[in-house]
Amino acid sequence: MSRFEIRYAAVGGQGILTAGALLVEIAVQKENKYALASPTYTATVRGGSTKVDVIISDEKIIFPQADAIDFFVCTYQKTYDLYKSRVKDDAVVILDTHLIKELGDTKNWKIYQVPIINETKKQLGNIILTSVVTLAITQKLTKIIEYQNMVDFVKGWAPKGFIDLNLKAIDLGRSLVS
Repeated sequence: MSRFEIRYAAVGGQGILTAGALLVEIAVQKENKYALASPTYTATVRGGSTKVDVIISDEKIIFPQADAIDFFVCTYQKTYDLYKSRVKDDAVVILDTHLIKELGDTKNWKIYQVPIINETKKQLGNIILTSVVTLAITQKLTKIIEYQNMVDFVKGWAPKGFIDLNLKAIDLGRSLVS
């Protein structure tokens, strides 16, 4: 792997920016890779369109802008329409089953339609855990970070009293994709 580009897109308040930050921290601290995140969001903190592009590489990242997305996770129709333009023809794409209905031209994408938001709310009780669910989906499908490194990092990152819930979020994310 020389350069791998990931885009997470959602609406503010779903924890997607945190997912990008976690992925970067794990890649740098646990995997000894180069990584950066470039978040974009509107003035509306909750409910506005938001995205984070993550670039992970074995080599120094010279150009910090994502321009050929390899892996795209999106949980809302408006953000899908806004941010799908730089997704590569052969990308892996994860779309929320309940919130994205109009796909348009999907090129040669390998698409997984997953009820990320509903299952996070239903099984974990808190939408903010979408960040860890998304991280686990990313790890399982891309192997860009090692599973055990993700678990160890989340255990150290999660607030005391919420470690088990975050570990359940990892299990949920991995169970949502095959």
